[in-house]
Amino acid sequence: MNSSDSEAAVSSDVDSGEVLTTSLPDSSGLVSDIQDFAVHDGPGLRILVFLKGCPLTCEWCQNPESISPDPEIEYHSVLCRECLRCLDVCPVPGAVTTDKEHRIDRGKCIQCMRCVEVCSGKALSAVGELMSAEQVARKVARYKPFFARSDNGGVTLSGGEPAFQPKFTSRLLELCRDLGIHRAVETCGYTPYETLKDIAKAADLLLYDIKHMDETSHLKGTGKSNTLILENVKRLCDEGITEIVVRIPLINGFNDDENNVRATAEFVSSLKTVDRLDLLPFNELASAKYRAMCLEWKYAETRQQSPEQLARLRKIVESYGFRTTIGGLW
Repeated sequence: MNSSDSEAAVSSDVDSGEVLTTSLPDSSGLVSDIQDFAVHDGPGLRILVFLKGCPLTCEWCQNPESISPDPEIEYHSVLCRECLRCLDVCPVPGAVTTDKEHRIDRGKCIQCMRCVEVCSGKALSAVGELMSAEQVARKVARYKPFFARSDNGGVTLSGGEPAFQPKFTSRLLELCRDLGIHRAVETCGYTPYETLKDIAKAADLLLYDIKHMDETSHLKGTGKSNTLILENVKRLCDEGITEIVVRIPLINGFNDDENNVRATAEFVSSLKTVDRLDLLPFNELASAKYRAMCLEWKYAETRQQSPEQLARLRKIVESYGFRTTIGGLW
């Protein structure tokens, strides 16, 4: 599906006027990946459904293939046979190059997918499959026997940002609810409150990321203010709509200092219904994803926080009375 096939954006931040969500026909969604047998994103054994599109532009994003709301192309140079069929079929001069390590010029590529269709080694692949909520629910339902035997396992919607595709997300959650499957949603919280509220009502659990308590720092690191994010989680807790676990994705030199973790724990302690705050160590493995997207990554040489630092931060969080884990292992 090309971006021209999608409907216009349907929701915006009343303060900024920025587009925060998008809608696709018939509650269909653009899915970047479906992973099975995960154990870090909610209780029990999980199926992870990654959706494309996110309103934030985090410098450290762990899923760069899910930021854009449009289909994209991944390139794995180790699979390339250098047949150069991709060069022959590309309609845009210079969009495909002869450089094996950087085959696609993202600035020129129009995502027509012709190169993907002819790639003999499967080095080029499309990221973003248009699927109906019913299709995804059927895939998830196959794992129901495993969920029942794994401490309330189920499906977790991630991204990107699931609230960026609200119709699809809500419909999929409703279908899974009807199937008796536990439903979790990972969210950055940057979306109109009513959108988030509707999703929360259909979910059993929200895994809610707070990336920084300082508004200026948050704006610099993610491209957006944290005001809406903090207001949304407070309103959700005030209304007691569903279970919420707050998480801090720890980014070296950005938010993994003791002052920010303490400020976050203090804010979360003011929320009525949250008793768990998880710390997520930096994930070094995203480098491979950036290479596949032919992108440079500012954090390519960054390493995960030391066990000693993580232990100090955990002690701070627990001093506020929270249950906590390192890495979200339930």
